[in-house]
Formats: sequence, C-alpha cells, structure tokens
Amino acid sequence: MSRKLKIDQFVHTLQYGDAISGEALSIKRILEDLGHDSEIYSLNTHQKLLGIPRKMEDFKIEEKRDAIILHYSIGSSQNKIYAEISNAKKFIIYHNLTPEKWFSSYNFKVTSDLSQGKYELPSLLQLSDYCLADSNFNADELKSFGVETPLVLPLLIDPKRWEAPANQGIVSALKATRTSTQGANILHVGRIAPNKCIDDIIKSFYFYHHKFDQTSRLWLVGHDIDTEIYSFELRQLVEELRLKGFVNFVGSVSDDELQGFYEASDIYLCMSEHEGFCVPLIEALHHGLPVIAFSSSAIPETLGSGGILLDEKDPLKTALIIKNLLSDTALRSSLKEIGQKQIEKFSVEIFTNNLKTQILDKL
Repeated sequence: MSRKLKIDQFVHTLQYGDAISGEALSIKRILEDLGHDSEIYSLNTHQKLLGIPRKMEDFKIEEKRDAIILHYSIGSSQNKIYAEISNAKKFIIYHNLTPEKWFSSYNFKVTSDLSQGKYELPSLLQLSDYCLADSNFNADELKSFGVETPLVLPLLIDPKRWEAPANQGIVSALKATRTSTQGANILHVGRIAPNKCIDDIIKSFYFYHHKFDQTSRLWLVGHDIDTEIYSFELRQLVEELRLKGFVNFVGSVSDDELQGFYEASDIYLCMSEHEGFCVPLIEALHHGLPVIAFSSSAIPETLGSGGILLDEKDPLKTALIIKNLLSDTALRSSLKEIGQKQIEKFSVEIFTNNLKTQILDKL
C-alpha cells in the first residue's frame, strides 16, 4: 500500500491498561509508523491517557477518511454514529460481549449496556464491510450472529509498553519475605469482575496458604469500577477465610508497577469462566511467570501449551498444583520455554502483517 490512508477508530472508553484500549493504541502507532493518519475517538478517557484520543463530539461524519474501525464490546452511543457513516470502509473488531448473567446481580447499568450491545450487534455486523475478531473463540461467536467468514486479528504483546524498568519498590516488597520454600506471591491481573471468578482464586489460595505456606500472599491487580458490590463480597470472603493481610486488593497500577508485579510474583492464577482473549495470560508468559488457568472460553487458545490448564475447579487440587509447580524447577523451566514460543504468535511483526492483510490491503 503506497498511498497515505486515514483510518480512525472508535473506542467506548480508552482505559489505561485495558486490552481493547491497548490494541487501539497499538494500531494507531503502527499505522502512523507506516506513514498513515489515525485518530482514536472515545466517549471516556482515563486520566493518564488524556490528550491521546479525541472526544466523540469532535468527530465529523462528513470528514474524508478511508476507514473507520469500531472496537465492539458493549452497547454505546458510538454505534449509532458508526452506522450512519457512508463515506468510508467499515471494520468492526469484536472483542466479545460478556453474558449479562455475570452482572445481573451487581450492576443494572452494565447489564443493560451488555444487553443493548447484544441487540445492536447483528445490524452493525450487516452494515460493516469487514467483520473481525481478536480470537477464534470470538470469531465463532460472530458466526452465530450470521457472519460467514469472520477475519481473526489476534491481540499483541507490544514491547514498547514494557520499555520502562519495573518499579523496584514493588519488586522489593514482594521479595522481602520470600525464601526458597516459603512466602510465595500469587498474582492475578484484571478487572475485579464476576465473570473472572476471583472468589475461586481466593478459595484456592485459602488451601495453599493455610495448608502449605502461611507466609504466601495473593495480589489482585485491577479496578472494581462498576463492580463494587462484587468487590465487597470478595473482601468479606477474605475475612471469613482468615486471609486478611495476605490477600491484597491493589487496584489499578501504572505499567512499571504492573511489570514489578509480573517480575516478582511466583505464580499467575486465573479462574475466569468467560474471556474473549485474556491478555494478562500472555503478559505473564512474556515476563516468564508460570501460569495456571481454568480451561474456559478463549483461555486454551490464548495460553496454548504455555501453562497448566485446569479442567475442573477444585480449590484443594488447585492448591496442590501450585505447591507442586513451585517445587518443580524442571517443570517451571519447561513451561517457561514453551510459553516463550507461545507469545511469539502475538508479536508486533505478526500483528502488523495481519493488520496489513486484513485491513490495509482491503482499502
């Protein structure tokens, strides 16, 4: 593609550390590196990203552009604007709609937005020129909505995100009580949301902590915006299981702080039951962290053979697996080697080639 293109993107909320936002920012950077123009338009923007996207009220539908990319994961007023665009190719990237059942007991607004998103999706797919998904799991969902041949544009590990050194304060804090046999740090990264089943992580940690390593700690990195009731329930569970002081609700962190958690933790544990991709799995692999994850939704596809997949949720068995993995140097070394091969599938080079093939070459 020799001519200069203008390709804009719609993201409902440009969130710091969020997978969808991360992809949109990477697409913008890659397009600009290739000599094209690209703007991100968002309804909401995290404080740390102010100045990067443009506000939706600045979007001019009549402005000349070659393509518009809609990142789709929820009902949004952006969808109506996208539907009205007639002077550009339309690409929709489907990042999955979490089933409403996960939020129905916790947040009516989120449940309503997800329901709206499910209602609006079929018509948006029909008027799109190309329909993409970020995993084969999500592509299969698009097929259920009538898309015959959805394209797949897997997410990426963008090394530019990890260029800054890890926060040494966090690294030191996690390693302060660690010995060769005790004081393990178990990590989970992601929104404190019901579909991620963080209660199952806490229950597994209960057995590991009380039976095998009473100085071990669990670190839960991620915000609980819109899921405060679920977050409160988790804190109650921590109290009931006598884990106060050993389970840490960290909240949102900067990239250098997150890197510190990845580098200084011993195990990454995921018990989610619904993921369209699950970026923290490949981030953990990227940092050489052993991964244990429940085999659901897109998780087997993303993790591949790079970690241990659980076919059942048994907190005691999971605790035993954690114990065995931490004591088996050869197994950890083997998983690390396989994990590095797995993340090669999500390199910037492969993502850029896919972007050229699935978007740029169609303009």
